[in-house]
Amino acid sequence: MLQELRAQNFALFHDIHVSFRPGFTAITGETGSGKSLLVNSLSLLLGKKAETIWIRKGEREALVEGIFSLKNQEPIKAKLKEKGLPQEEELLVRRIISRDGKNRIYINDSPVTLHCLQEITQGLVEILSQRGGLRLLKASHHLPLLDAFARLESLSDKYKAAYEKYETLLQEKEAGKRGQEERLRRMDYLAFQIGDIQGANLQPGEETSLRERRDWLRAGEKLKKALTQTVEVLDGEGVSAAQGVRQALSLLSPLGHVKKELIKEVQSLDETLLRIQESTANLQSLLSRVELNPQELAQVEERLDLIHRLKTRYGATIEEVLSYLEKAQREYEHLEKVQERGKEIEKEIAEAKKEVEKLGQDLSSKRREKAKEMEAQVEATLAQLLMEDCRFMITFRERGEPGPQGLEDVAFFIRPNVGEEAKPLSRVASGGELSRITLAIRRVLSDIEGTPVLVLDEIDAGIGGITAHRVGELLMDLGEQYQVICVTHLPQVARHSHHQLMVEKKRTRGKTLTQVRELTPLEKEEELKRMMGDEVSGGRQG
Repeated sequence: MLQELRAQNFALFHDIHVSFRPGFTAITGETGSGKSLLVNSLSLLLGKKAETIWIRKGEREALVEGIFSLKNQEPIKAKLKEKGLPQEEELLVRRIISRDGKNRIYINDSPVTLHCLQEITQGLVEILSQRGGLRLLKASHHLPLLDAFARLESLSDKYKAAYEKYETLLQEKEAGKRGQEERLRRMDYLAFQIGDIQGANLQPGEETSLRERRDWLRAGEKLKKALTQTVEVLDGEGVSAAQGVRQALSLLSPLGHVKKELIKEVQSLDETLLRIQESTANLQSLLSRVELNPQELAQVEERLDLIHRLKTRYGATIEEVLSYLEKAQREYEHLEKVQERGKEIEKEIAEAKKEVEKLGQDLSSKRREKAKEMEAQVEATLAQLLMEDCRFMITFRERGEPGPQGLEDVAFFIRPNVGEEAKPLSRVASGGELSRITLAIRRVLSDIEGTPVLVLDEIDAGIGGITAHRVGELLMDLGEQYQVICVTHLPQVARHSHHQLMVEKKRTRGKTLTQVRELTPLEKEEELKRMMGDEVSGGRQG
């Protein structure tokens, strides 16, 4: 509910502060007094684009501020929470329009963007004029309105959930088709890589042992020759180091008693002979183990070449190559599952479509049944508004395929007079007829639709007499369900209001100022008399 509206330096408003109450409030005043400025200022609080023409002459800025009650407005509170804005029981919206273009918007004293303001206030207020801002004129709104009247929201939500699942599966199938060729190419490539690595049967650490083995095999011939010659030199059959030491010992040993220094040298030569004989034995043992195996060497070289090739493709070490193998296997398994999913999805699509059609048929049946009831109620209300010959029709057009809202499209049609062709609601020519049709539909939906504030900007234009009286009665009735605010020039309409605000101009110190005040019961009667006089004389308030 709109509780307060303030406008400062806004067009004709210097500084007005208006309090609003529940029920039906009529806004009246003389021609050009600025009644519709209240609606314009409220539009700004709902996200209408600001223009500098609204700034009062001689001022740098204009301010518009409104306070709305958020009682029973959980969706709006949820939006505030989602946007990280303060959540209170009231919504304070403030807009500042500046001549330099630096406009500011605040919600609960937090700066926001215009788009954010539009999102937060959506569904809070509906402003209706004879042609502007009428959601009822848009066929896209007709099906939800019928579902609301028929209390089919629960079934409609089930259908939408089933349809979303169906759509998701179709999209998954389409995405699968688009990626199938690429997926198959990838699987072939992965299969080659996996086979390439697995065929090598790599073992962690084997490259080091292979290199050592290769070096040993490569050195075999040279090592054997060197060892043979070394053994021959040390203790061979011919002249050798051992033979030379033996000869020296045979010459010096008998003379040890002659010179004591010789005994030490003889002992040293004995030790040298023993070390030569020990080394010779070790070298002969090593010589016996030397292998000359060109075939094995070739095999080792080939194995090392294979490891080198795999490392250049898949990793710097055997361990990295094996890690790549694991990743490739996991990816291949995933793609295999995707491939299998493609086979399963057709079955799921068929089942999902069957569920959509089942729920859609149930929804269609209940919609058609309730459509007759809604038609009858709208026509009964139109009859009260002196449109007895007007027929309200809800048309159904079957869709070729299930849609987001059902198996059919719905549109509201009107046949204003007997003998005329039925036409879409948006093509009703007469503003007076459209006003009454709109109010009739709104009355039928008054127990259902959740918009808390309904603002009517001279929607009663083009009617008069007893018809205007009936419109006033209807607005009073609507005021029991909505907060109804109506800018009107008809006394028959204003008479039925629960509250009446008068907009009037006053001149102060050479300036024209517009004021807004609530009328007392006595003042209301005086204003109604003035309006009756204007109506009789043919005048019309703007």
